Amino acid sequence: MLQLLHSKALHCERLFYCLLTILAGLLAPVTVFAEPLCAATHIDRTAQVRYVHDGDTLHLASGEKIRLIGINTPELARDGRPAQPLALAARDRLRALVKQSQHRIGLRFDEQRKDRYGRTLAHLYDAQGNSLSARLLEDGLATLLAVPPNLTGLDCYARVERTARLQKRGLWQLRRYRVVDARRLSRKARGYHPVEGKILRVGEGRRNLWLNLRGDIAFRIDKRDINYFPGIDLRSLTGRTVIGRGWLYSRKGERRMRLRSAYDLQILPVSLDRID
Repeated sequence: MLQLLHSKALHCERLFYCLLTILAGLLAPVTVFAEPLCAATHIDRTAQVRYVHDGDTLHLASGEKIRLIGINTPELARDGRPAQPLALAARDRLRALVKQSQHRIGLRFDEQRKDRYGRTLAHLYDAQGNSLSARLLEDGLATLLAVPPNLTGLDCYARVERTARLQKRGLWQLRRYRVVDARRLSRKARGYHPVEGKILRVGEGRRNLWLNLRGDIAFRIDKRDINYFPGIDLRSLTGRTVIGRGWLYSRKGERRMRLRSAYDLQILPVSLDRID
């Protein structure tokens, strides 16, 4: 009888410790591995970085010059012009990201491999699979730059940039990166600006569509780029309030901005259209 009771007690003790082990496992901290930021579907090749030139350009050990797809960062000082705000911060951030990846990066190409300057165009990724362009956008040290036909993956970049903009990180704290009413924009304004205005008239020439805004500014859309505005009837936008993103320039006494894709044009809801 005593032997039977001892056996049952031993069994219960083992069961108790077994249950404790299971419970401890359930309560133990769980290691969560974050998904890479704007991860690539594939990598075309890997390469060693020799040095970083600025926030969106670097040189490989092979001598190849790489321009990052999908972003634009402030310009460094050159030709007697001072560096733009946060240009050094963007360059140093890219240097740090490359260093964290032990100067080895993954490259993913898009439809167009070279730009007009002979630079190789590529999306770059660190050892963990994070997009370097997205990391710079996340920090507010770059703006989205959508240049057709290289638009693969830019939906993710746009979401990352939007978060940085809403949280006013980096560049988004600066006045020149805030949306400005076309009628209040200085006549001397040049360079990158997000501009808001109501479209008075949609003009059409042999090569371009023109969205003419109040404030004497016209958004120019090359007809070859119309396919990069899917789902938008550009010719029916008269009376709508829009925000265009791009670089202001002057031609024949007129202020213009080229829009290359739907990433450059935001059509505000009718409820937000200006009445004045």
